[in-house]
Amino acid sequence: MCQEVLKIVLKMNQKHVETKLAIQCAPLITGIKISNLLIVSKAEAENLPNTLRGTGLVFLKLSEMKDKVTFLVFRRLELRTYLENFKVQEILLACGYEDLSFQGILRRFIEHYQAYAKDEEQFPHEMGLLLGYPVEDVEGFIVHNGQNFICSGYWKVYKDAPAKQELFRKYEEAQRDVIALLAQGIGIRRIIKGYSGGFQMKEAV
Repeated sequence: MCQEVLKIVLKMNQKHVETKLAIQCAPLITGIKISNLLIVSKAEAENLPNTLRGTGLVFLKLSEMKDKVTFLVFRRLELRTYLENFKVQEILLACGYEDLSFQGILRRFIEHYQAYAKDEEQFPHEMGLLLGYPVEDVEGFIVHNGQNFICSGYWKVYKDAPAKQELFRKYEEAQRDVIALLAQGIGIRRIIKGYSGGFQMKEAV
């Protein structure tokens, strides 16, 4: 997060679910990513259904630990299409997934994530797939056990560093724009719907 954005965030209610969505899920909100993790307090988790109602974004609770709840927030059609990719399913099979239907994958991932959250299993390497990361980078991470990457940002990169660095730049830009819009008093639902309909930053300034 750049200093410019940080100054804006410090003036906002950082615990509010809308602020959390802007900070953690901006690439998803702007349509350049198909899913993101969202971590909020239990109190704010209760506001998530109403906050996302009618936006086209759906959520899945992954775990609830102490005062924190972790969700996977995603665009259903895009994530399902991605998970139907042959190479993606090859990796999932290698990770112990047997039911490769969309619901089967989600159920199994919840099991893996909750076991990891309770320190009962190692980090679920396939999480990168549920977050829509490039297949070659998820595969590289698994093969090299998180080592020997050529660069890193939102994830560890194993191929085509220039393209991935440009993508990371777009993610940062998305976060800046969404936070700026929210700081102007535009609600997150309107922002999400606006981007889905071709919303432009200049239209809200």
